[in-house]
Amino acid sequence: MRMFVLPCLAVCVALAHCGGAVEDKKAEGDGKTVEKRGLHLGDYHHYQPHHEHIKTVTIEKKIPVPYTVTKHVPYTVEKKIPYEVKVDVPQPYIVEKKVPVHVKEYVKVPVHVPKPYEVIKKIPYEVKVPVDKPYEVKVPVPQPYEVIKKIPYEVKVPVPQPYEVIKKVPHEVKVEVPVPKPYEVIKKVPYEVKYEVEKPYDVEVPKPYDVEVEKPYTVVVEKKVPYEVKVPVDKPYKVEVEKPYPVHVKVPVPQPYTVEKKVPYTVEKPVPYEVKVPIEKPIPVYTEVKVPIHKEIPVPEKYHVEVPIFKHHHEDHHDYHSHGHGHY
Repeated sequence: MRMFVLPCLAVCVALAHCGGAVEDKKAEGDGKTVEKRGLHLGDYHHYQPHHEHIKTVTIEKKIPVPYTVTKHVPYTVEKKIPYEVKVDVPQPYIVEKKVPVHVKEYVKVPVHVPKPYEVIKKIPYEVKVPVDKPYEVKVPVPQPYEVIKKIPYEVKVPVPQPYEVIKKVPHEVKVEVPVPKPYEVIKKVPYEVKYEVEKPYDVEVPKPYDVEVEKPYTVVVEKKVPYEVKVPVDKPYKVEVEKPYPVHVKVPVPQPYTVEKKVPYTVEKPVPYEVKVPIEKPIPVYTEVKVPIHKEIPVPEKYHVEVPIFKHHHEDHHDYHSHGHGHY
């Protein structure tokens, strides 16, 4: 670019210089003619003052000045792109957890035990107390015996007719809420963002590689917390509320009719109660006491018994078959 600009500037400067020289020569020629004309007129006419007209020529010279030129230079931009790395994890995954275990260690300590060792054992035994004979105890009971029992009875409470019932009925109350119009609504709209990548490049990933797993490790558990969401309503709307309305019931002419009414009544039920009788002397109480009894049980004992063995010769066996074997 600079090699092209410098020759062009040199040519422009040369052309400007040549144009300035030509104009200077023309100016000089004009001056000479003016002077001659003035001399010629002076010969035939009397002298008159003459004002010279000076012509100014401006020459513009272009001087090369350095300036900055922006040039687009492509360069590589490294961008980190996440990618999935698959790690082989055995299933089921073994998790080692250290659990403290209490181990009892028995230490032998010498304890002095006297010999012979004395053992005290309590054995219950029967104690017989002589009593002459059972005797009769009389308890004075008044006749007739007074029993106090609470009987419920009806208590009439006067109630005014008609009976006034105060009931709270909810009703609609209109409250004006100032709402700006137009109502501003901010909504997030997702849009696609494209990243310019010159070309795909290879990424060297060593496979397989060791992955360190800390044991134990923290696990982040997201807990959902409910919260109130307020929905704005433009204006209040009417809600229909059922109000109590009068119902006319036709009452026929009063006639005698049977009315069944449950009337509570008392039912006497015998209730057993405890009567305490004072006793002057203690009464012997007989209880069964288990006493151990030694019993001899025969135990079978094993002992060795010799059994005779009979040996048969060959001749005797042959005579046995030859003489009447099988006759009875």
